[in-house]
Amino acid sequence: MAHPKDKYYWAQLRTALTGGLWGSPAPAKAYNTSPISWSELLRKFNKHNHGYRDIAEIANQTQALALLIAGGSTDAELDGDARDANAPLALADECMLAQEHEEEANTGYEALKHLEAESPKSDSLKLALAYYAYSLGRFEDCLSYLGHVRDLANAQSMLNPTDSVRSAASTLQVPSVSGETSSAGSFIGSFASLDSSSSIAEIADGKAWAATEVIRSVCLQGMSYEKLTPSQHSKILGVYLSAVTSLPTIESEISRTSPPNSTQVSGTGPGRLVLASFTRYRELWRWVERLLWRAITVAARSCALGSAEDPIMWALFSHYQKCSAHWPPTFRPDHRSTISTLHLRALVERSRLAGTPPLPGSSSQTVSKDTFGSAPWLSTARKAIREHRDILNASTVFPKAGERNVKVEELVDLCVAVWDASRSSEEHAGWVLDILWWATRLTFNCPRVFRHMTRVAAASGDTVLATRALRLYVQTVGKAQEAGEPTDSDTTWVATLVWGARMLCRVSLSADPSKGERGIEEAREAGVFLEKARARLDSSDTMAKASLELAEGIWSTTMAIQEQDHLTRTSRLSDALSSFQRSVETLPSASAYYHLALALYRPIPIRDLDGAIANARLAVESEPNEIRYWHVLGLLLVASEDWRGAREVLEVGAALDDQQWAGLVQQDFSPSAANGDLPDSSTLSAHAAGEVIAIDFATAHDSEPSESASIPTTVRPKDPPLLLDEDVTALPEAASLFLPLPDHPPPTQTEKFEHALQLRMTQLALTELMEGPEGAGEQWIEVFGWFADRKGTEREQIYAERNSMEASQRSQDLKLDAASLHGYQNHHAESTHDHHDDQYPPTPVPITLTPATPALRSDDSVAQNGLVGSGGVTSPRGSLDDGTKEKEKAGKKVQKMLKSRVHKGQQRITTIGKKLGQGVGRHNGSLNLRRITSTPADFYSVMTQHYQASSIHSRRHSPYTSSHDLSRAESPHPLPPPSIPPRERGARSKRERRLLSELWLMSAATFRRSGKIEQARGAIQEAEVRDEENPSVWVQLGLYYMALGHNHRAIQAFNKALFIAPDSIPATIHLSQVYLSLTTPGAPSAVDAHKDADNVDLAAGLLSDLTRGCGWDCAEAWYFLGKANGMRGLRDRERECLTFALGLSEGRALRDVGTAVGWCI
Repeated sequence: MAHPKDKYYWAQLRTALTGGLWGSPAPAKAYNTSPISWSELLRKFNKHNHGYRDIAEIANQTQALALLIAGGSTDAELDGDARDANAPLALADECMLAQEHEEEANTGYEALKHLEAESPKSDSLKLALAYYAYSLGRFEDCLSYLGHVRDLANAQSMLNPTDSVRSAASTLQVPSVSGETSSAGSFIGSFASLDSSSSIAEIADGKAWAATEVIRSVCLQGMSYEKLTPSQHSKILGVYLSAVTSLPTIESEISRTSPPNSTQVSGTGPGRLVLASFTRYRELWRWVERLLWRAITVAARSCALGSAEDPIMWALFSHYQKCSAHWPPTFRPDHRSTISTLHLRALVERSRLAGTPPLPGSSSQTVSKDTFGSAPWLSTARKAIREHRDILNASTVFPKAGERNVKVEELVDLCVAVWDASRSSEEHAGWVLDILWWATRLTFNCPRVFRHMTRVAAASGDTVLATRALRLYVQTVGKAQEAGEPTDSDTTWVATLVWGARMLCRVSLSADPSKGERGIEEAREAGVFLEKARARLDSSDTMAKASLELAEGIWSTTMAIQEQDHLTRTSRLSDALSSFQRSVETLPSASAYYHLALALYRPIPIRDLDGAIANARLAVESEPNEIRYWHVLGLLLVASEDWRGAREVLEVGAALDDQQWAGLVQQDFSPSAANGDLPDSSTLSAHAAGEVIAIDFATAHDSEPSESASIPTTVRPKDPPLLLDEDVTALPEAASLFLPLPDHPPPTQTEKFEHALQLRMTQLALTELMEGPEGAGEQWIEVFGWFADRKGTEREQIYAERNSMEASQRSQDLKLDAASLHGYQNHHAESTHDHHDDQYPPTPVPITLTPATPALRSDDSVAQNGLVGSGGVTSPRGSLDDGTKEKEKAGKKVQKMLKSRVHKGQQRITTIGKKLGQGVGRHNGSLNLRRITSTPADFYSVMTQHYQASSIHSRRHSPYTSSHDLSRAESPHPLPPPSIPPRERGARSKRERRLLSELWLMSAATFRRSGKIEQARGAIQEAEVRDEENPSVWVQLGLYYMALGHNHRAIQAFNKALFIAPDSIPATIHLSQVYLSLTTPGAPSAVDAHKDADNVDLAAGLLSDLTRGCGWDCAEAWYFLGKANGMRGLRDRERECLTFALGLSEGRALRDVGTAVGWCI
């Protein structure tokens, strides 16, 4: 039995070798646990292990060579990172000796040669000689030594002793730790027991060092071929792949014995993280990393993306990523940064190829609704980015004055390129912003960080951050330009400022006046940025010129809207029209056609409806997947009274939305899957197992694969691109991955939903226009079902739980009904801003009002005949279908919900009006409403009770198909109201709650026009529950009172709306309308005449201010202003106002275009 000390020092030597402790002053411990040096370790090893001096000599010379190659003794120097920062992809002098160390290395080389004469069959000795030969630049000798090692190409069998076929004739009989003697005639037998069944990760038995020698030898073989035959990529890659097949075993066994979890030791900083799985196998990891690094660089030059060899590259990247989990950030940061960059570039470039199969591990063909906008490879990319960030965090520092942290800037560009390739979705903007904020700590006023932050923050909805970043970008680049050191090209500068100016225009137009947001400052700042962009515009760049002209047109439109200055409005809109025309002439685009169509539709400088329709058609043809283009075309066709054409166009837009939704739910993000071309299952399973697809590199690289090959038969690009060019040694700039900025940012999922909802609201308005309020009733059911599909059943369950008075069947109905309720509420967003109102008193001009208004009796009372439709709807012209075709039966649960919501949810709304005047008081000398709460106490108290959604759209009890007289001004008193659901907070976005509220208000207007006054009241209550700050609630409440003839209560409601939103056009118009209707008929007394004059003057003042400001293009405002002037005896002014109102009413769209589709995209 062997002495315990011989086994101990065998284990100590193997530990020092496997750990790569070449420069350590104490790589091992003596038997008494005292630290000892390399020389002492070898002395004690020879002392206690007689007959193995050749082993000690090989170890000694290996240690000496490692120190000579590194040129130092620190771990960073021994790790041997890239030498040339300007050529990180070049092999260069990797593992080569410096000239001053060659003489010393030759001495060790000769010593090993002398030892070879004594031990000619020692494979470990041959591998050490090959190492020396390569370091001295003798590549043929290196290959010769490696060629004498049996089965070197079969690296897997060498690492698995059960598969070894080696000879038993060895001169190096090495005892195992257990005292057994190996009879293996190989280099495994030099340091490991062949008969041992231990794991490769077992250091004491020498298996880990044997694996290290295998990986090192294969790596040296491939590197030698790179030096001798650099153009034979297939041959070189084949050598590297022979060792890669053994990596899964190494990874799994090391992970099992030493998990890749960092252990915090005393101290701080990245260097204080100790990974046991790394430090124990450092030399093995050095050669594994080097082999994978070289294999990836060769594959990037030879394996085209999307080609038959494509799986090889992804398998290599996968192995590298798995192995890197064991490495600290400070280990070979240059190599790892290079590989991360190549990995991310490959993911981005491959994502843009058509006809490529999914990546391994991301072949799922179904994407859940929670992953909208996600690419299946994004998780892999984010993992690579996190690792790259950790590496740069540990290897770079904040730059000194006049310097740049280029590596961090490149990572920033890569992150944004990945985000762009994954559809620039708002859902994934957060992690990009995290990277950008991190980059600000390692860069100083970096323009590209600010440039990217502007786009990403805007996509995430943080317009405040986006605006700040844009200002910083302009200041930074502007100052650098003044100093003569431009940081961004003129093209980038112009594109960024144009994009930023349009963003500011969108921010300006979305400002909420009820919160004191005017938006004019953002619009003015956008103009400043456009001036700066034009100063550096290259006139020969047609794309930049056209985009700038388009942005200037959008800015002029925004200024005309936000300035509310009647003196400049005409010139602004004329300039906008000219800019849009120049943009189309320079370089036509869908966005330019869209904005030109809107400009031609406006009454200033002149309404050209035919031209607007023609340009809207061109926009649809140029970008048929944009729903808003279909929507505006439908609105314009309605304005031209082509109702059937408008209906068809809107149906196409709705169908397009349904297709896009279905594509998001079941979409395969791989273009090939859309064509039914899926990768072979065996190929994907091989990738998932971390294996490499077997490719015959003996044949020509570009030969066609045989029919029996296991390569997927996907239709791939005709000329698939290479990740790297043949002779490139430097990484391409990450900015080369960027595509031109899109004309407008892609809509978020929330915006897509709103666009689709707005289109369906227009469909409902068109149906009511064509068929009357009765005809539109059934279509609401479809909208509710559509909404339930999109938004799920979040609130329905709450409603069902609270309304458990009846049996479970009724409870189940409510669960589904409340789902559709969301859709219903979301669809009335426009009722108070669209032309969905009742007809005004009979006039020579058929003017309709935005939003819904009741049909009045002669001057001061409610008409007793039918109420007129909303949405620019004049009196119904009759159904085009004659009502003979029965509609489909659908949404029965929705019908029940709506019926219970209204019929069982009624309350005495007359008590509310008494409270409306309580908040009126003097403030700063003016009469204002003192806002105590959003609604009176009675409104809240009633709404604390839950009442069910009514089935007002039920076929059996539908008010639209009721045989009762629709002309009645009041309905019978409803049943006592059950409880109302609590106000929704938090779960839905503020915008969504507003849409829900407006949707209910749209239904309230429809009920009112159908004569269903009490249903209208219930819908108004629902709207207030959804959004208590919505001024349109009080507009519809005022219209409700007007329909009942309660003019004083209507005045209070309209005043409440104006308190919330002082610029509310419908509230101002309806309030003025009520004032004008309060004149005393016949021969009034002196007191009444004075009151009448005051009312008329008040109405005239309100309307005069409105027509000079935001209501300048509202026909109803001009009509009532003319009427007020007539009452005041100003006949000429009356004629002018009525004439202008007539001009505005001709060719007007069904709904307000700005609300329906927006004036700026």
